[in-house]
Amino acid sequence: MDKEATKKILIVEDQDELAAGLSSLLKSQGYLTAIANDGMSGTSQAHKGDKSLIILDLGLPAGGGFFVLENLKKSTHTSDIPVIVLTAQQGEELRNKVYKMGAQAFLNKPFNPEELLGCIDKFIKK
Repeated sequence: MDKEATKKILIVEDQDELAAGLSSLLKSQGYLTAIANDGMSGTSQAHKGDKSLIILDLGLPAGGGFFVLENLKKSTHTSDIPVIVLTAQQGEELRNKVYKMGAQAFLNKPFNPEELLGCIDKFIKK
């Protein structure tokens, strides 16, 4: 198994097609993936301790993305996991808020796959 295959990325995204597409893209690069389709399951899965990175949507049912990000960064178990926010929401204020809350990157949907993979590579040392 490739070295990067031991790296597991949690995708917290409520749009099933997009989550599946992200998972396929990441698997094609040798990563393992897990998918959570709402805030509560995203937070729960992140606390299982085997995630190298989290891709987080902001518009989520059962605890929005801000709630998830805040909980992840407050918890000693998950505070060090890099978070890439991937959202359709836009604006400089929003971007600043997300960074202030502890996210490592902010990308808008629709996203450029190469840009996303470049971000992931920056935060996960292969």
